[in-house]
Amino acid sequence: MRNTHFAGLAGLAVILSGCMSMDETGPQRIQLALTPMTAACDAFQRDTIVAHSDSNSRTIAVPKTPGSTDLLCFAPGYKDKRITIVPDNPDKLAAALADFGPAELAAYPAMIQIVMEPADRQGLPR
Repeated sequence: MRNTHFAGLAGLAVILSGCMSMDETGPQRIQLALTPMTAACDAFQRDTIVAHSDSNSRTIAVPKTPGSTDLLCFAPGYKDKRITIVPDNPDKLAAALADFGPAELAAYPAMIQIVMEPADRQGLPR
């Protein structure tokens, strides 16, 4: 019986090690439609900056993850704007297995439009 358990665990280890070599979590490029044109954005995952887009770049490459990514955009003369993006409805089992590599992670939206408010505008943002 002990040998059967060992053989099963060894087989599982071989399968998982093969899966871990696949890179399903590479970065995804997201097209940014920013207003104003001088805006730049930082991407955060779990409070850590993972990507930056400056005013010359209209894309940002973020690592795929089953969790959310926050974008913080800023521009001179405008209020900072934070938005949260989430993958397109990831399957809970796929998200749980993502650490082991066998499941493709859900993708973020391909394009995001962000319109920032002028700094001198009073009241709550629309």
